[in-house]
Amino acid sequence: MRKSVLPITVLLVSTLLMYLAAGQQGLLVPIRASLEGYSDVIIGFMGTAYALGFVSGCYLIPIALRRVGYIRTFGVIASLAAASMLLQGMIIEAVMWFAARFVIGFSIAGSAMVIESWLNSRVTNDTRGGVFSVYMIIYLGAITAGQMSLTLFDPMQITLFVVAGLLFSISHIPTALTRLPAPEPPEQVSLNLRSIINLSPVGAVSVFLIGMANGAFGTLGPVFAQNLGFASGDIAIFMSLALVAGALAQWPFGRISDQMDRRKVIGGVAFLGSAAGVLMALFAVPGVLTFLLVVMFGAAAYSLYGLAVAHANDHADPSDFVSVSGSLLLLFGIGSAIGPICAAYLTNVLGMSAEFIFVSAMHFILGAYAFYRIGQRAAVPEEEKEDFVGMARPTSPVAAEFDPRGEEMEEGDTEEDTVPPASSSASTSIGGAASPAS
Repeated sequence: MRKSVLPITVLLVSTLLMYLAAGQQGLLVPIRASLEGYSDVIIGFMGTAYALGFVSGCYLIPIALRRVGYIRTFGVIASLAAASMLLQGMIIEAVMWFAARFVIGFSIAGSAMVIESWLNSRVTNDTRGGVFSVYMIIYLGAITAGQMSLTLFDPMQITLFVVAGLLFSISHIPTALTRLPAPEPPEQVSLNLRSIINLSPVGAVSVFLIGMANGAFGTLGPVFAQNLGFASGDIAIFMSLALVAGALAQWPFGRISDQMDRRKVIGGVAFLGSAAGVLMALFAVPGVLTFLLVVMFGAAAYSLYGLAVAHANDHADPSDFVSVSGSLLLLFGIGSAIGPICAAYLTNVLGMSAEFIFVSAMHFILGAYAFYRIGQRAAVPEEEKEDFVGMARPTSPVAAEFDPRGEEMEEGDTEEDTVPPASSSASTSIGGAASPAS
């Protein structure tokens, strides 16, 4: 493992710096917006702007990579993100913040695509799983540490915006100075959402509803905790507990789903998330009880994406793994754009607890649909399933190539069935998928 990781240390350092900034800004912005007196609807639109920027980055950055290469693209992305954070700290104006949120979403998706493409080009099938695990540990650890940095400074000051801007800016330095050869740029993405819906209705519906719920929670969760009376440090703990709980819980859920009908696990976990949302809406008060409830909620909410991706790929050919995952990410992004607005309008009418009523409803619909589909089609035989690989939330389409399930087929398979080399394509075209629907 040491021999596998040492050559790519510079890329992992860039990952650490970028996601420290990403975690910090994701929590800082809704807290500061609430303190500035912005309505829940305005904050919801900020979450939507971020999601739209993220999806745009996933599918437009390959164009920049082909034109100017990896190092220049990463430099531009880092500069845009840094400038956007500084402008948000300097100019407290809703329209400017909408634009900045879009740029931040675009930049984070683009940065993830650059780093993941580069990492993917440096691994072999023997080292892919270990390096992917290290990457995900750094990703989740940095996001959590970035959120916890809110305990160090007053969110009403410009300091945190400056720190996030600095982190985004210096994240480019390791890649700018590296001697590692850059991979071939990924191809432009093309999508066919009808195919992914036909391939796996449960997978497609799941990631859309997960996007709705997680987008609402990520945008308005800090505001909910703030309205309960939590200080900034406690809000950081509140949000971090949810993410960490989901990251840890997805492994036992995933392993269980490898041994039984995965739709049962998806439905059961979704109902757990629904119950946690109702309990949060009814009984959340400042203190230990709310922290326990958010752990319960996070364990469900942040476990479902990996389960849904695994289920969808149970019905796909191995060579379609990258394309299926990319299409699912688009559905997740669409849901993430819609969810914050819907939840914000509900909270504006019914009060802040309506956020978790909305999140609970999304999970309940998901659970009910998963169990409904069990009666419509037989489960995938265990021997035909793809192994579960944990991912609390998506990063970029290239993560599907970096994922161990996206490796080249084992020796003995035909060339036509082999997954294209990771360095040559990040296409998410899925038009040819013809596996039976779940």
